[in-house]
Amino acid sequence: MLAGDVEVDASRSARLAQVSRDLSDDYMTVQLLAAGLARIQIDQHGAMWSTPSPGAETVGLPSAWNVGVSRLWWRALECGMRPLPTHMDVFAWCAQPLGRWPVALGITESDRGLLLVEEGRPSAFADEVARLALAKDPAAELVENRSFDLLMSTADRNADREADVQKNYVDLRGFLIEKAIASDLDLAGLIRRFPAKNTHGQPWVKEWFLHAYQPRPAAGATRLDVCGGCGNLLPGSHVLCGTPGCTGRATVRTVESMSELYVQRRAVRRFFHDPGLSEQRIFDAVRPLLRGRMHPWWGMDAVDVAIDFDGTGHMGDGEWWAADVKDHASAALLGRNFRWDGRADAKRRFLVIAQHRFGTRDYVNDLKGAMDGRVQGVEIVGENDFIKAVLRRASERG
Repeated sequence: MLAGDVEVDASRSARLAQVSRDLSDDYMTVQLLAAGLARIQIDQHGAMWSTPSPGAETVGLPSAWNVGVSRLWWRALECGMRPLPTHMDVFAWCAQPLGRWPVALGITESDRGLLLVEEGRPSAFADEVARLALAKDPAAELVENRSFDLLMSTADRNADREADVQKNYVDLRGFLIEKAIASDLDLAGLIRRFPAKNTHGQPWVKEWFLHAYQPRPAAGATRLDVCGGCGNLLPGSHVLCGTPGCTGRATVRTVESMSELYVQRRAVRRFFHDPGLSEQRIFDAVRPLLRGRMHPWWGMDAVDVAIDFDGTGHMGDGEWWAADVKDHASAALLGRNFRWDGRADAKRRFLVIAQHRFGTRDYVNDLKGAMDGRVQGVEIVGENDFIKAVLRRASERG
């Protein structure tokens, strides 16, 4: 960056700061827009876009969206854009890569190709960003949040000891990764495994299951087009899988059912199943050597995996490693929001990045830059390097 560019950026930030302390933070603007898109989808207000004048009250649109657009208006004024963008303009921008917006955003290089809207719906990136923003909104009943709460309730109500709660949690979380598509026979098996009922007489696990999956009428043997790599349902046999990092090809799977099939809801698939593929690859790679010394989702998901090399059974005794596994589209937002759970007091702590993300140099540099000076004692590694390090240490320790 040239000296003149630095002066321009400093001047811009100073002017924007006169309006709002954080107005120069374009990532906050992106978060607000993503949260607005999520709220529109939650409230089923997909057709309620309007084009009000700047400063006018926008009826029917989420407050997060309105604030995000207002921040873009200030940015447009600051760079001399006339006329100011309408809400429909901004919605159209959301379907373009962030690096091509008419108002240049202060974002990292690795995020310039990301979109907030794909095929008329919030993108996977938008879903990630919205969760960061809506996590601070107590009224935000996101599908994945409710599913997580019900998962925890099911694990807890079907156990008498803390160790059993953890085992139940691992089994249910693993079910979501293994079963992108399930049947009423799977549901019957879950009810037998987790019989505890809520105050309405319904098994907790059934309420969780129906919140995570959408039913589809089917009876007997049903042939489905699915991805042979991740198991997600595909709309046809010649469609490429869109799951991040998945290179699987379409294949036919036969599912047996009595009267219904169940497909994971989009939000649950993106929040639990798709990121969980990286976690599952790690489990599968290290479990044969470590067996009971590997603990998936240790501490009810305090970390995604904990390794007890000495077999002490208690973190803090002997040599433990712990890892949080992430598959985020935006390195900058991951770095800005990453926190290590203090319960996982391991000797070595890792932030493990899914391999298809870690292979991009800009991604790693942007992640380290966002975490620099804020998160201490956490090693950033790729999925493959973490597996190699664990297996090597396990061999050394016997």
